[in-house]
Amino acid sequence: MLYNIIFSLNIVLPLVILAALGYIAKRMGLLTDTFLAGGNKVIFHMAIPATLFNSLYSADLSEVFDLGFIAFIAIWTIASFTIIWILTHLALRKRHPGVTSAYVNGAHRGNLAMLGLPLLFTILGDGSEGAKVALAAAIIIPLYNIQTIVMLTLHSSIQKKVSIKGLLLSIIKNPPIIGIAFGLAAAFAGITLPVIAGHTISSLASLTVPLALICLGGAMTFKGFDAKFSLAISASLVKVVILPIITIALAWLLGFRGNDLTILMILHGVPTAVGSYVMIVEFGGDAYVAGTNVMMTTILSAFTLSILIFAFRTAGIIL
Repeated sequence: MLYNIIFSLNIVLPLVILAALGYIAKRMGLLTDTFLAGGNKVIFHMAIPATLFNSLYSADLSEVFDLGFIAFIAIWTIASFTIIWILTHLALRKRHPGVTSAYVNGAHRGNLAMLGLPLLFTILGDGSEGAKVALAAAIIIPLYNIQTIVMLTLHSSIQKKVSIKGLLLSIIKNPPIIGIAFGLAAAFAGITLPVIAGHTISSLASLTVPLALICLGGAMTFKGFDAKFSLAISASLVKVVILPIITIALAWLLGFRGNDLTILMILHGVPTAVGSYVMIVEFGGDAYVAGTNVMMTTILSAFTLSILIFAFRTAGIIL
């Protein structure tokens, strides 16, 4: 267990420190609101699409194809999101309707690129099981983005008529979706990019983590232990405790074993994606709840992931 805790801390603490530096820089006057707004737009429109493209472009998705595993991931990703969305809407529609999108996104969308995939590749290696991880990510990442866009579009248009055509256009034109589409196309076609193009995309992708966390930290404010802070904590606990436990229990009952369960637990137990905060801000959602949720899940996951890995390994449920 000590190894798992140290390993998780080595990955998570640098993320926390980057956000803390952003917070300090803003308070020192080194960052302005204009910079933070522009930085979020660069991340959303350029860096995140490049990151998603890179995560799929180099993956051999044809190496491992397990229809049952793929079906479970796709169905459960949609079902769990829908359940959380419905329950959140029913609970908050009268008191905090503007928080719904930030709460749902924070309670469901995991940080696969920055934490989930590196952690799984370290545990399982980069062989056939690593290819299975990449395949799982290729399914979950597009679903995360499509679900988030649908929810944000609907919640930002409460007073307007939302057309199916407009919803589809917002999905198709969304920069992360475009990055995913090109990444999948390149992976399946076996395209090799010219060195210049590859280096350029990699450079853009490398901006995502540090710039997003610095902008997140700069935008962070602590308003005290009010209702919104409590909601952010609640969403955080759903994300890093309740969701992975329910996922493992359901998968176990359906007959999944071994590394399949390990993959499912890590992918659903990682903290909320930093990119989700950027999307919430871009669509005018509650930035305070979204930012607090990202920070809390990032801190908590260092311990919750270690405890979950230890507990399930001890019980012989995962390898």
